[in-house]
Amino acid sequence: MMSNLQLKPRELKIISVIAATHSIGDAAALLGMAQANVSKYLSDFETRVGLKVFERTTRQLSLTQFGEALLPYVNASLDKNSQLINFIADYKHEKRGKVTIYAPTGIVTYLARYVIHKIEDPGDIRISLKTYNLDSNEFSEGVSFPDDCDILITYAQPKDENLVASILTKYSVTAFASKEYLQIHPISGPDDLINHSCILIDSMLVDDANIWRFRAHGSEDVCDYKVTGNYICDNTQTALELARNNLGIVFAPKESLRKELTNGMLVPCFPHQEEWWLDLTAIFRKREYQPWRVQYVLDAVLNCLRQQIAQAAHGRPEMGD
Repeated sequence: MMSNLQLKPRELKIISVIAATHSIGDAAALLGMAQANVSKYLSDFETRVGLKVFERTTRQLSLTQFGEALLPYVNASLDKNSQLINFIADYKHEKRGKVTIYAPTGIVTYLARYVIHKIEDPGDIRISLKTYNLDSNEFSEGVSFPDDCDILITYAQPKDENLVASILTKYSVTAFASKEYLQIHPISGPDDLINHSCILIDSMLVDDANIWRFRAHGSEDVCDYKVTGNYICDNTQTALELARNNLGIVFAPKESLRKELTNGMLVPCFPHQEEWWLDLTAIFRKREYQPWRVQYVLDAVLNCLRQQIAQAAHGRPEMGD
């Protein structure tokens, strides 16, 4: 059916150039194509339409009556296509529109406090900060990328393999509690965790328990420990608040509690146990699919975070989950 006719931009361009040059050979040279390919595109178009666009003579091509009537539509379509391409190019390079960043509770707070104001000359870009704490199973199975998300900072890898996952840093994670809790409930090693109140993270729940991983000091051997407790949180910041109030043991990145370790509010449960390492990852679409405003904010945020991570030894503010 003619209503299902598909017109290809390349075919229209070829028709326009042939009409201007009156020669398949000259058209091929201008288009940078093989002459045989130009002839085939034209022949395929005429076959699908069922009408001849050009009369062929030994010296040159001339438009048929149908071709003369068709040419204005061809050129108008090409002009609209060119305008569309220019619009897309301009849109991708506009410093306006919204950029949405998702991150766990502590990271969102950190971005608002230490990062966003350092984005130079944001123009009319509007930045939306939203909280995204991992759901159950996302930590092990991969995190979903929200429909309205442009940049996701998290502790898991993406489910969608077409997304880019860039590791910002590795966090050391181990067990902490308040001095008061440990005085009342002393603990000598990870084997004793089964008898303690452990503050659980919802996204890491397996059969109402969390699996905490430790590597013995000076060894490459890693052991997993199944822990339970009466408190379940969807983010580490909330879990830390409970631990500060002597309600149990929390499994958290050291970087999340610099202040608590400095003032002694929390202490490591096992000073001689090596930590588990956790990746802080930035997830985003591939560069060729990014509007320019998103790439602009992404580059600024990642550069700032990496600079601050590199300055960790000089007392930069803590980042948290």
